[in-house]
Formats: sequence, structure tokens, C-alpha cells
Amino acid sequence: MGVSLPDLVSCAGQPAERMRVGRDDWVLIFAPVTITTPSVTGSVPLLGDLLKPSVTASAQESCRMTARVRGGRIASLHYVGTSSLLFGAHAACAPLVRDCLKYPDRTSLPKNYDADAILSQKEDEP
Repeated sequence: MGVSLPDLVSCAGQPAERMRVGRDDWVLIFAPVTITTPSVTGSVPLLGDLLKPSVTASAQESCRMTARVRGGRIASLHYVGTSSLLFGAHAACAPLVRDCLKYPDRTSLPKNYDADAILSQKEDEP
């Protein structure tokens, strides 16, 4: 892991919730991402053209991600995804996890960077 807090937020967006679990130790919960695939409809003529049953199929995928932040760096990343069996159990999470870990911004943090102070701020504080 080791990705910095600013790099995670620039990739995954602002967390929906945050919880302090220790000194300079946070759990960030990101809002679930939901993707709906277009539906596919088809019909099959049976008994000549007397009967034409139609079938419609679509899929909805979602991903919820949490990150553990210690000392301004990501210590662990957890995700729960639901996807159609066609794309795999965690397919909805793949782009988010892959892009955040594979293409981090690699921000250089100053020595006095204090993620704990930043995460402790209320929403309306600058």
C-alpha cells in the first residue's frame, strides 16, 4: 500500500464517512458506486409464429470501498462488490481498485503534513 491520503482522495473521491480508530489512525468509507448495464431483449418464435416469448436481461453492479489510513498513508484497502456472474464477483470494484493502486499521483508530502488534522476537520472548516 503506502499511497498517500491526497493520492487516494484524488483517485477515489471524497469519502462519505470517516471514523477515528486511534491516534493518527482512520477508517474512510467511500459511497457505493453502482453501474447498470444496458438491457438486452430477444424473442424466439415457437410453434411457427404462434408464440414469441421474449427474454430481457440486464445487470447491476456495485462496489463499496473502505480504506485504513495510518500516518497519512493507506495501510489497507478493502472492498465489497456485487456483480453479475458474467463479469466476475468483484468486477464492479476492479476499475476503482486497479486505477487507485496502479496509477497513483505520487504526491510528495511535506515533513509537517498532518493527515490526522485534515481528517479531524469538520466539513464547513477550510
